[in-house]
This record gives sequence, structure tokens and C-alpha cells, in this order.
Amino acid sequence: MVGKALGDVMDTAAPTGFENEVRALALAVAGVRALDKCRVRKSGLSHLVDIHVRVDGELTVREGHTIAHAVKDALIGSVPHRISDVTVHIEPAK
Repeated sequence: MVGKALGDVMDTAAPTGFENEVRALALAVAGVRALDKCRVRKSGLSHLVDIHVRVDGELTVREGHTIAHAVKDALIGSVPHRISDVTVHIEPAK
């Protein structure tokens, strides 16, 4: 019981199944070609996501930025995941 309570207060890695859901949501965003890194951790009662997204390397910075915001919005808007913050790093697709 103490271990679970301590885990709820400190940053802990999210279960693999939850990370897979986050990956699926990000991959469903228009313009996302692939994902590299995806880190999901629980912090208090919510989750924090750091994700590297591959997009067409010929896109403008503005277009890549728009895709990054769409990924962030999709993840934060997902229910019932309680994702409070998302950091998206854009990478050019190979």
C-alpha cells in the first residue's frame, strides 16, 4: 500500500499498454509518418509524455510545428488518460 502511494507521488514509468495507446493516438494524427522515442510517466494524478515524431522532411517549420501541436492536442484531449503535458520533438523522416 505504501509503495503504490509513493509511486503516485513520484514520477514513475507508465505501463507498457498505456504507452502503446499513446503511440497509437500519435500515429493517427495526420502528417505523422512514424515515431521514434516515446516516454510516458506518471506524475501525481496525471501523465507526462515526451515523444519524437517523424514527419516529411520537406515540410516547412510552420507545417512541422502544426503537426506537433496536433499531436499534443490529441494526447491531452484523450480520455480517460489524464495527460497533463506533452513535449513533441519533430524529426525528418528518412
